[in-house]
Amino acid sequence: MKSLSTIAKELGVSVAAVSYVYNNKWRENRINPDLAERIRSKFKQEQVVPNPLGRQLQSGRTQTIGVLLPHLDQPYFLKLLAGIEHRLNESDYMILLGSAHWQHQVRQVELAKRMLARRIDALLMCPRPAEDLSEFVESQLRTGETPLVFVDNYLPEFPVSRVLSDNHWGARQAVGEMLNQGRRKVVFLGGNSTVAALRDRYQGYCDALKDAGLRCLKSLTVWRDAGDELALESVRRLFSSDKRPDAIFATSFFKFFPFLQVLDDLGLKHPNDVLLAGFDEPMESWVQDVVRSVIQKPLLVVQQDATEMGQAAVDLILMAINGTEIVNQQRLIQPVLSWQQVKWDWDSGVML
Repeated sequence: MKSLSTIAKELGVSVAAVSYVYNNKWRENRINPDLAERIRSKFKQEQVVPNPLGRQLQSGRTQTIGVLLPHLDQPYFLKLLAGIEHRLNESDYMILLGSAHWQHQVRQVELAKRMLARRIDALLMCPRPAEDLSEFVESQLRTGETPLVFVDNYLPEFPVSRVLSDNHWGARQAVGEMLNQGRRKVVFLGGNSTVAALRDRYQGYCDALKDAGLRCLKSLTVWRDAGDELALESVRRLFSSDKRPDAIFATSFFKFFPFLQVLDDLGLKHPNDVLLAGFDEPMESWVQDVVRSVIQKPLLVVQQDATEMGQAAVDLILMAINGTEIVNQQRLIQPVLSWQQVKWDWDSGVML
């Protein structure tokens, strides 16, 4: 293998520049990205492969980021993960991935501690509220040994930097459009009310109503905290009344299918009888006849850019690793509001 000094001489650059790229410290030493790419190409040509163990011993880093997500059974989180991985690939970091299913929040801390035991350089996580997680985060902030960044959701009681969708803006815009369509009794259908990101969506819903001179009514607010059965019964009762609502805003369409079944049972159609709007695109699990029965025209969808969110979160975490103070920074990624036609290839189960 050629020495770094020989490679520097052949490229006509300084040995320091070659060394910084070799040790993946070119960004903090302000090496031009084009120059860094030239040096990396030369490494590839000469089959120069940095010794990761030597770099770890020298820097005290493992070049590994812990990534902890609630689950991986939704396209949204897969896109978030893709954004994280894409950005980390540019910086020669590897992912140590953990999936703490939302029904088992206790695994969040268990998995996080396992990652720390493997000496990750930083932890990037989408938190779900839990008492032991609060204790864990408080301990991490007190010691300050491993940088921590939240993505997608956050714990508002802690000054942890975070990257989120602009949930308030997205909800406010969607409900505002529903009101512009002439709807006046909009039901709020939320997931878990302890999740800060969903509370931000609720606040956006309330502010949109306030903008139109309407009140945010408890009677039109349905949270799914106590389980889907109670939430389904509340929706059935509301839409069975003589003064039924004329719209539903959902914090997510991911688990909305049972509510479509309720509307179908009552003979209600979107959008003539009830206008539907919410975050996130429908999933392939909607490929059932009831969808064709209820959804007559495009849905109003708040689309989140999970890929960009993941990339921005990595940018923050790398700043922290390289010594930049990032306490309590917040970066909001604006979603897109669009009318989406729900069309399926009913034989293959693929959305067109």
